[in-house]
Amino acid sequence: MTTAQFATNLEKLTNTIKNAGCSPILVTSLARRVFSSSHTTTDILGPYSEQTIAVANKLKLPVLPLLADSLAYIQKLGKADSLKFNLDYATTNKDTTHLNALGSLYFGRIVADEVTSKISALSPYITTNATLSAKIASGTL
Repeated sequence: MTTAQFATNLEKLTNTIKNAGCSPILVTSLARRVFSSSHTTTDILGPYSEQTIAVANKLKLPVLPLLADSLAYIQKLGKADSLKFNLDYATTNKDTTHLNALGSLYFGRIVADEVTSKISALSPYITTNATLSAKIASGTL
């Protein structure tokens, strides 16, 4: 699928959701944990993230920048520790897309913090975890 097709499909789906009376929130992709060196990621999802942001802006919707925030975190953290989030970490450790429980915890916290900062109406429903948020901000586990 081209990025243009992706944007068209995303806009149609989002309008369907809006027309059903819901309030969509768009979220950019989670970074894949693929590195070209110990602290340099290979971002293959940037163009799709840009399209997601463009659709959100066009439709005047909130957008959570998960790609940018997850890339920033894993680059600080580094390849070795980032791979600990892989679903298959205990076996082949090649699945850089899907998350295990540890990855779900950390990247879930990133999303929760994004919701808190971008969508104030939802803040009362988000439980804070200052310790985990600080670890993410400092690029540690």
